[in-house]
Amino acid sequence: MSRMTGDSIILSISNDDDDAEDLGQYAKFGRPLTTYNIKIYLKTDNNNNGRKNEVGGITGVSVNRQAIGDHGFFQEFDEHSGELEWVGCSLLENKQGRTRLKSLRDAGDDPEFDFFLIESFWIDQDQEDACDLATCALRKFIHSDVIKGNLRFGAWCVSSVAYALHEVDSSSESSGKRKRGDGLSYDEAIPFLRNGFFQDTALLQENPDNGRILVGGVEHFEQALKSEAIVMPALKALRGHIGGKKPTGKDAEILSRVGQLVNENDQLAFMESTAQLSSVMIGNAVYQPPTDNTTAQQLQSLRRDLDKLVRAGGSIARSTALHVACEKNSIKVVKLLLELDSRSVSVKDCMGRTPLMIAAINACGRKSINGINETRVIDHLLNAGARKNDADNVGLTAYGHFKKRLMINSVHYQYRATLTDLEHKLYPDGGPTMVDFSQGRGGTSGIVDYGPEDEEERRLLGGSEDDGDY
Repeated sequence: MSRMTGDSIILSISNDDDDAEDLGQYAKFGRPLTTYNIKIYLKTDNNNNGRKNEVGGITGVSVNRQAIGDHGFFQEFDEHSGELEWVGCSLLENKQGRTRLKSLRDAGDDPEFDFFLIESFWIDQDQEDACDLATCALRKFIHSDVIKGNLRFGAWCVSSVAYALHEVDSSSESSGKRKRGDGLSYDEAIPFLRNGFFQDTALLQENPDNGRILVGGVEHFEQALKSEAIVMPALKALRGHIGGKKPTGKDAEILSRVGQLVNENDQLAFMESTAQLSSVMIGNAVYQPPTDNTTAQQLQSLRRDLDKLVRAGGSIARSTALHVACEKNSIKVVKLLLELDSRSVSVKDCMGRTPLMIAAINACGRKSINGINETRVIDHLLNAGARKNDADNVGLTAYGHFKKRLMINSVHYQYRATLTDLEHKLYPDGGPTMVDFSQGRGGTSGIVDYGPEDEEERRLLGGSEDDGDY
């Protein structure tokens, strides 16, 4: 454990309301958002003579959920910043600002209290024991009047806090030094993990980029600091979820070349399909799902370019180009890539997803008014040896991804036979995982499903009579 203590750290807190005198005690009750700037100082002697050095800082915004209308949260987030819009919309409902995460709700998050987003947090890396200093400074802030208050009402002022890890370039992370203003690296997530913050994998199922969001509730903050050794498994999992390597060099060129071709043809197919819809709607044509219109000349040119890049040291498998071809349902390019490198069928991207998972995600309702009516990409992948039992970083198989997307998309019943057939094709030999069963919702995955019963409870407690969308 660190020898650093909160007694040696001083916080200087200011906000954007010059008239607010009692920080954190709802002096700003009528304001939806309040921004804070906190300077972190370290005492330079033990005589309490006022000598101190600035060693870091925190900026953030407090969301007063009681001062925002029932359906006005997303608009408030958007007007403040893109980061608050992303994190706030990922964690909270637009209606009432209720948490979407079961883990946060179980940890004491309640819309009666504020939500706080830490927008930046930095510590001078030249300081001795910088990681321990950051841990203690963050804890002192969490237990300050801004977040905890003075508990005059027996409750915290803020019931949940979030922080989104910022990406850093490889040169700054490898050097081990980070200057003021740079984003935190994965290693520098340790102060947050030691203070009870965690990564909720339920968010990853909705958007891989959500893996950068760390969250915590009052029950986490009331616990003692965790040792650095204890949080190592959590840090390893964090790296595994969002720290995967992306293609570089010739591999990246291969990915770019394939992506350019399939994206152009996919856009062309979309335009043709859109033009066709008007004829279908007036009964002059029968709807046909978009097909792969890649020409022989395009395939020949692509093969020449890929052969050249492979001879220069590139790898079809490492490039994850097959993932892009599967996403755009380009059966011709899929066949070419597997012909050039059959290992591609089992390669995982930085989120642990295989080409079969990508194909399954896009096999339901993709650019079609009736749901996709051809499964040649999935059939070809399975014939090429794609493993149905493989799971991604959050535990979803290709079957789980398909079921989750099927739940989200609205598919016409006349194509139900095709979709049921796909379920059988993708069903894992060892059976679905527990994450597959959750289908991205409910208590298993960690997403709260609010319904009429929650609204009735709110009305009984004196809430609004509004019974809008849940």
